[in-house]
Amino acid sequence: MSSINDWIEKMRGLKDKVALVTGGASGIGAATVMRLHEEGTLIAIGDIDIDGARGISDELGERVHAFKYDATDPNSITDMVKATVTHFGRLDILHNNAGAVGPDDTTVVDTSVEVWESAMNLNARAYFLCSQAALPFMIRNGGGVVVNTASSSAHAGQLTQTSYGGSKASIVALTQYIATQYGRQNIRANSISPGIVVTPALLKVAPQLVDSMAPTLLTGRLGTPENIASTVAFLASDDARYITGQNLCVDGGLFAHAPYVSF
Repeated sequence: MSSINDWIEKMRGLKDKVALVTGGASGIGAATVMRLHEEGTLIAIGDIDIDGARGISDELGERVHAFKYDATDPNSITDMVKATVTHFGRLDILHNNAGAVGPDDTTVVDTSVEVWESAMNLNARAYFLCSQAALPFMIRNGGGVVVNTASSSAHAGQLTQTSYGGSKASIVALTQYIATQYGRQNIRANSISPGIVVTPALLKVAPQLVDSMAPTLLTGRLGTPENIASTVAFLASDDARYITGQNLCVDGGLFAHAPYVSF
């Protein structure tokens, strides 16, 4: 009997490549780990939740390894990248994905400087530092791919989450700078802006969004982590070899229509 893997359409250039997925213990990161594993990729999972990361690596086997790291600690980020290269011998794909939204991240007037700096450190600075640590290894190997998780919050204002939106907008810019500065060294960099994705974190923080947002989407439903994971796999693959410096909105058509259109 054929296994489920026989029915999965494989993407070119992912088999036996080494990928580092940050925030890979849950949500979009975990789905990306699963998808890349199906593609035959060797994977390092970086997460502060080491038990969750090890649970996935134990399930998937020796081609997946878990590393504990703190996205707010520069030394921890550098150590994780070095440990990945030491363990697997190389690094071909970096998926910067770890991030969070703080409960006190509200309006410009009401958000404290500490909350702003925390969002910038966890999202923008961590992506910068992880890329900074990973790029020399990729270049030494002849090239690589960076895929950054941005957000729809980077492209349109909201009534809250000022710091989160600002940090994610900076990730879109960082992606373009990586693509521009290292493209001639065979580095591709793209970002993904997910819309509302149904994850355990969303259901815990804002479950009301599931019902309120779905009618505004052209697809009529919210996204899943697997939808984003498929996009990460595509952008990391050779099938996307002519795509770099771009941000891809994977949002069910959230920004495709005028705001006055009703469904």
